[in-house]
Amino acid sequence: MRSSAAKTIFAFVAQWQDLDNSLQSSTQHESPVIIDSALDPSEPTYSDVRPTLFRERHGWCPYSERAWLALESTNVPYDTVRIDNTGPGRRPPYFTGGQTPQMRWPDGRTQGESMDLVEEVDRRFGGGGNLYPDPIKDDVINKARMFQTIFPSKSRPSSRAAFLFGWSGEPLQRSDFESVLSQTDDLLRSSSKDGPFFCGESFTAADISWVPFLERYAAQLPC
Repeated sequence: MRSSAAKTIFAFVAQWQDLDNSLQSSTQHESPVIIDSALDPSEPTYSDVRPTLFRERHGWCPYSERAWLALESTNVPYDTVRIDNTGPGRRPPYFTGGQTPQMRWPDGRTQGESMDLVEEVDRRFGGGGNLYPDPIKDDVINKARMFQTIFPSKSRPSSRAAFLFGWSGEPLQRSDFESVLSQTDDLLRSSSKDGPFFCGESFTAADISWVPFLERYAAQLPC
């Protein structure tokens, strides 16, 4: 019995060794750089292969999340520099781009504006058709832009409490939030027969435009 069991164990181990030998080692790829600039203000050495995303440090900023989602959904290796956006926060002297997000591309060019970054990620790394698929490109663009129409126009687009307060500092009315959610439901329902996303079965730039704000509404709106 022992001999039979031993043979079975050795055969099983050999199969795992064959599998391990067939896999590519992760150490063959350079690990991405992640820097918290409030703790390390020295300027990083930029990659000439990977883009560098300058994003808000605490994870509050929905606009930074848009750029992050584009990179992640396109499976692009990238470096990250976290920037303090809390007013008089500690910002590194080399960051002169204003607000987050910003992207430094491998060619040295720097760019801002979250949805412009989404489009550029798709152009550079997604073949121009990953987040903006050709058959539904117009629908993707239109639904991404409808975010600006449906979310309250008289509210502050602050990165920490986006579309929760008016410019006076007072919170929006319950009816404002209900209107946003109702119109968003209608927009989703228009594509529900084709799939769970804003443009049907495909995750696109339209979802990237909306998701960070709906995610925060889910956590921040009163019950």
